[in-house]
Amino acid sequence: MKQLIYLDHAATTKPLPIALKTYQDVAKQYFANPASPHHVGEVADDLISQAKTIFTDYFHIPPDGIIFTSGGTESNHLILDLVLHQFNGEPIHIITSTVEHASLYDTCQLLEQQGRLSVTYITPAKNGQITKQQLIDAVRPDTKLVTIQLINSETGISQDNEMISEFCKDHQLLFHTDAVQAFGKQKLSTTFNYVDALSLSAHKIHGLKGIGALLLKQPKEWRAPFQSKTQGGFRQGTIDAGLIASFAACVNDYITHESKRLNRLMELRQYVVNQLKHEQLPISVIGEAHVTSPIIGCLSTSSHGDYIQQALNRKQIYVSTRSACHSKTTGEIRSLTPLYPTEQHQHYFRISIGYFTSKSEIDATISALKTT
Repeated sequence: MKQLIYLDHAATTKPLPIALKTYQDVAKQYFANPASPHHVGEVADDLISQAKTIFTDYFHIPPDGIIFTSGGTESNHLILDLVLHQFNGEPIHIITSTVEHASLYDTCQLLEQQGRLSVTYITPAKNGQITKQQLIDAVRPDTKLVTIQLINSETGISQDNEMISEFCKDHQLLFHTDAVQAFGKQKLSTTFNYVDALSLSAHKIHGLKGIGALLLKQPKEWRAPFQSKTQGGFRQGTIDAGLIASFAACVNDYITHESKRLNRLMELRQYVVNQLKHEQLPISVIGEAHVTSPIIGCLSTSSHGDYIQQALNRKQIYVSTRSACHSKTTGEIRSLTPLYPTEQHQHYFRISIGYFTSKSEIDATISALKTT
């Protein structure tokens, strides 16, 4: 049987053996509820505390600033819930962008419809980035939060956290970033020099699905919505020591090999771009001159993206035509709207490489594209 070529790492990643083994070992042996007062509960709680040190050491935040969630979507929902609770009774206005992940963009629209907050959606400039002038034009006296994704899942374009942070500090605003697509693809160890909160997801960095985190720089400055002592009152429900330990294991694995892996992703990205050029394929790469992400957004001038995706799929080469959360939709792609006319969106497809992608897999993909 022909080995598959997986080039959809922005959608999800294959769990590392250490992630699977850690979950299985902890779930088998330390299955007790970590909130239970007996010995086995305390052991499970100790394991969670140990797991937290992986995050605290890298991100330089306190242990109570780590709120484990079910993934990036819940983390994005949670930051909005916390802002609503923090400023309950006050008018709440937030600034976000038109190219955010659906978990944040759609939820902002829903909260607006319910009259719980008001939102300004900034459409990025022609290079896909938000400008300081756009932020200045959007801010209001009742603005409480700016939430801007760090790396877009469809274009790979990064935002300027330092500039946004400077703006937020000048206006005394909270700054949250959805770093789900950024963690593991760029160094984030100094991110809390700039942001107040960020969202993470394990399955984007070779962990298991069903576990993520919202990280808070100064958790004591937030009003916890619940009386429960679980996760400091920021989130209810029994937490899973196995999933948390597994998440920490793959984060630790990434941190241990960070420089090597980031260099590898940069090398592979450039290899894809160079091979597309060398073969003179009718495909342009979004942000070719300035984007450095392993998310490689492509536009074909000869075929629809769906046709390319399906043709590659028949050869067991797996790419995508939009973010996985929108894979069942058609028509306009929000993240492409600032960059290209709507009629070009149907020619889009995405190659997203991973640490363990090989050049031979890329060669096979380029060869397949030549006959597609």
